[in-house]
Amino acid sequence: MKGFARPKNLEAFARLCALAEGQHGLVAIAQLHDQVTDQVLAQWQDAEIVEPVIDGVIRVRAGASHAHQTLYATWLLADATPAWERPLTTLVVSHRSAAELYGAGSVSADGIEFSGRARKDLPNGVTVHPRSVREDECTVIEGLPVTGPARTLADLSDGQGLDLSDLGRLARSFISQGWTTSDRLGTELTEQFADQAYDGPAWLQAALDAAAKG
Repeated sequence: MKGFARPKNLEAFARLCALAEGQHGLVAIAQLHDQVTDQVLAQWQDAEIVEPVIDGVIRVRAGASHAHQTLYATWLLADATPAWERPLTTLVVSHRSAAELYGAGSVSADGIEFSGRARKDLPNGVTVHPRSVREDECTVIEGLPVTGPARTLADLSDGQGLDLSDLGRLARSFISQGWTTSDRLGTELTEQFADQAYDGPAWLQAALDAAAKG
């Protein structure tokens, strides 16, 4: 490729590969720190070295792929910091997007939802709930920080249009897939519902019973 061997282009390509290796093959263009011109990006794309994922994020074609590529790309877009250097709780997959990432599958995800804060503007259809998430309220799935089962249920119970049976099906899925246990989930729900003074195990049993009734 013409101009590829220039030292600056090689340095930029080395950074691209280093980022992609630690980010499931994906790189936000902002992470290249203006080392790459639009012309070089176009050359890489014409040579099928990279391909666009969403506006502002590319995938190195020889790299890995992510099962939730658009979600991961959107999370990458929120901050120019490499994925492995980001604090766990700054921007966390939450609400319906969390349920989808867990494979719970009983609520439809319309758009993408996070909790926390994004340092960069995100595309239309992305909601960032300005709610902090503690480290003990989240976990990591496929390189993405996501609210834990109890926090996810609590978030989705708060004006999200789901009834008790919907939440019960989610809880049943979390338990059956091994993400949590009924005892642990009940205990954690007591803390999540502290403001409402709910008894977590009792709420969980009521939700599971409602789900069982259809």
